[in-house]
Amino acid sequence: MKYVTKERLIKDLQELGICNGDSVMLHSSLSSLGTVENGAETVVDALLSAIGPEGTMIFPAFAGNNLWKDRHGMEYCNHCKGELELCPSEEPGEEGIIPEVFRKRPGSVRSCHPTHSWGALGAKAELFVKNNYQAKTPCGRGNPFETLVEENGCIVCLGVMVNTITLWHYYEDLLNVPYLGYYHPKTRHLSYCTHGRRIQYEFPGIMEEVAKAAGIMKVTSVGKGTSGLIRARDFQKFMATIMADDPYCFTVRPPDRTSDDLAVDAMQKGAAMLRAWKNGTKELPEKIDFASHDPGIVREDCPAFTGYYKAHGKEWALCKANDRHPNLFKAGEIFNQNGLCCCSQCSWHLKFPK
Repeated sequence: MKYVTKERLIKDLQELGICNGDSVMLHSSLSSLGTVENGAETVVDALLSAIGPEGTMIFPAFAGNNLWKDRHGMEYCNHCKGELELCPSEEPGEEGIIPEVFRKRPGSVRSCHPTHSWGALGAKAELFVKNNYQAKTPCGRGNPFETLVEENGCIVCLGVMVNTITLWHYYEDLLNVPYLGYYHPKTRHLSYCTHGRRIQYEFPGIMEEVAKAAGIMKVTSVGKGTSGLIRARDFQKFMATIMADDPYCFTVRPPDRTSDDLAVDAMQKGAAMLRAWKNGTKELPEKIDFASHDPGIVREDCPAFTGYYKAHGKEWALCKANDRHPNLFKAGEIFNQNGLCCCSQCSWHLKFPK
């Protein structure tokens, strides 16, 4: 068996565009790189060599999946008032073995957030994570991405696709778009996936092609897998432009009254993003006035409407275009397959009024 070596990884990472002194926000999959000699330890060594002693690695140390279990957030957060710049918790993250190896390295620091803490290692590690304790949501103000833009760092998808990039949600958070989901104030957790199917999750290939066609993402082989790199400032300009053009651009809906093919809407929205980008970059507006509408409407004529579910004296209107609801997921059955209707907050309802 021919192993992927550290030397090959360093060469591939440099070809991808990682430079000496870079600040890198990492999303990764070890298995996608092939059989790496000494596994994740070698990948971490290669990344640190690529950025050099003046560089910084930023990596997810999330505990968000606890929301689907019997507790919310990290155990340490039950004793912390959320006033610490750095979190002393040794609880493992849930984003794979490569971030875990980084987290355990000497000198690694962790931000204070109950569900979406970030780790960092390198010359400017504390700079990237120290403000995260002030973040009221997982991806809003106070996120390390803001410092990444200031430092002109990069986002690297190592063996994974663009659907793994957490910070697609940053701009939705800033705009407070109507389709945001349930907010858990105790854990400062906000569901970004309740009111609609996410284009980057349902159709990551489309978003990958959009990012490449826009010229903001470089893609090359790293090890035996495919990896991508986006400069943070390019990502910021792109996101500001497409969100200013269409605040609903990441929410995939049935495109018309007779079709339930979400891919059609995804393709149309991807094309619209590229048109907006081609027409020139825009600044993200501080506020968008979304149309007001009846908060209790249910559009039974929508092709995504799947009927009503009655149980325990309640009735829920269900939508196959919506993601599962975090408060009802544990109930199982139909709630694992459909989300709740949110017609009054849906772009399809606005496009096709009764």
